[in-house]
Amino acid sequence: MSDAAQVDDLSKVAAQLNKLAEFGLDTAKKLGADAAKISTGASFQKRLVVDNKEFTLANSLASRSIGIVVHKDQKKGSASVNITTEDSIKHAVESALALAKYSVPDPALVFATKAEAAPATPLNFLYEEKLATVELDQMREIMQEVLGRLGADERLALERYEMSVDISFHALGSTTGMRQAERQTMASWSFMGMGRTEDEVTGFDYDGNFSLSAAGILPRSLVDADQFVKRVLGMFKPVRCPSYRGAILLTPRAVQELLMGMMLYHAGGRQVMDGKSRWDKAVGTRVVADSFTLTDLPHDPRFSGATAFDGDGVPTRSQTILERGVLLRHLHDCYSAKRCGATTTATSGGPFALSLSPGAIPLKDLIKGQSQLLVVDRFSGNSDPIKGDFSGVAKSSRLFANGEDRGSVTETMISGNFFAIADAVLGISRESEIVSGSFSSPYVLIDGVSVTGQ
Repeated sequence: MSDAAQVDDLSKVAAQLNKLAEFGLDTAKKLGADAAKISTGASFQKRLVVDNKEFTLANSLASRSIGIVVHKDQKKGSASVNITTEDSIKHAVESALALAKYSVPDPALVFATKAEAAPATPLNFLYEEKLATVELDQMREIMQEVLGRLGADERLALERYEMSVDISFHALGSTTGMRQAERQTMASWSFMGMGRTEDEVTGFDYDGNFSLSAAGILPRSLVDADQFVKRVLGMFKPVRCPSYRGAILLTPRAVQELLMGMMLYHAGGRQVMDGKSRWDKAVGTRVVADSFTLTDLPHDPRFSGATAFDGDGVPTRSQTILERGVLLRHLHDCYSAKRCGATTTATSGGPFALSLSPGAIPLKDLIKGQSQLLVVDRFSGNSDPIKGDFSGVAKSSRLFANGEDRGSVTETMISGNFFAIADAVLGISRESEIVSGSFSSPYVLIDGVSVTGQ
């Protein structure tokens, strides 16, 4: 099937799925469901894979799916199918209703109302006709040029390089009157590899990014490739990190891995609902250092998670979660909102595009201000979201002394407590970076971390 035909076929499939969704909702009501929600999806994917600098896979995949959730007597049942016929939909509804009989009654079961889920304003930047018609030969040409950058230095051992172009459609509908639909085109890529010579092998690293336009694929891929090569080759001849307790500098990648998960856990409506959040009664109070302002930007084209509506079908919106360290809201879907007597924040399946606001200090000044400083780029280890304790290995990390780069470090352990370090921020950089197209963050200098060099 040609790429133009795939685009046309996706439109036909979307129309067919919409029709089947309406059939499924009508069937659910006829068979006795009190309420029902149906999600539909279809996609075409073109994918190329390079292993050890050689093309090893080229394929095109097509998929479609329908998921059904029913409520009956405040009991829940669900089923899914990928055979999209009326018979299969009817069977799925029957299966979901049968499962509901054995569920535990839950008075908080709810679907978004028509008022809560008014038709979302489409995000027109999510779909580009030119990207939808990119062919495998064009992808191969782009990847060949990027491989030239990745292979310019033979010390880079590229394990894998992938690129895919996805054309997709997804929609939601319910018996409450909610109807939402969205289509999207996206090119995405990833690199994995290490540095290797006759005498030395560095640690493994990876990176990835995306583009919502055909014109953006090559320039963004080249920038990413150059950064990836520089980072990997910078890991040769590592030094031993001294053991100390004090400040470390988190790169945007490390901020995402070490801080964001904890913040979102305690701001999450489901954790508040289950009594697991330390911030369950903290809305309106300062919970982290006043240098932290965290915002969700689901309509921002810089982020791969951008979307017009959430998993409940509620239109998304930009909203601040933390402002100068103060928790402004818990992140609720329709269910946790009802359980907690709150209002949905349209973050079911999200948040979607987090951005941590930058500070006012140049990065070089943050580094110069410490006599010795471990700059952590990745964290691999364990963390306890309830207590806040974490311990693991600082990967792809570097040691600085009085502002001078002493090189990458051998395996180094770090440990601390999230609640302590989140209140002991020494500075935030003026510079920000977007991590793999999903999260924007500055560099964050934190105190109170135990560093153990090995």
